[in-house]
Amino acid sequence: MNERNKLLCEIRAQRFAADDSALFLDTHPQNKAALRYNAERRAQLAALTDRYQAQFGPLTAQTPQVYDSWKWVEGPWPWEVDA
Repeated sequence: MNERNKLLCEIRAQRFAADDSALFLDTHPQNKAALRYNAERRAQLAALTDRYQAQFGPLTAQTPQVYDSWKWVEGPWPWEVDA
C-alpha cells in the first residue's frame, strides 16, 4: 500500500472514531473519558488531514483553496485510485 492510501485509511479510521464517539456523547454528554477520546480523535484527524493535503492536495472540493489554480481536479478521481 502506498503512502497516499495509508494516509487515507488512517483518516477514515480517525473520522469513524470521531463520529462514533460524537454519537455516544449525544446520549452521554458529561462522560469525561468520552469527551477526551473525542477531542483526541478530532485532533488526530486534523493532523492527518493537514498532512495528507500538504502532500497530495485537497481531500474534498470544499477544502479551502490557497493555490493559484483549482487543484481539486488535478488528483486522481476516486475510480482511478487503487484500493
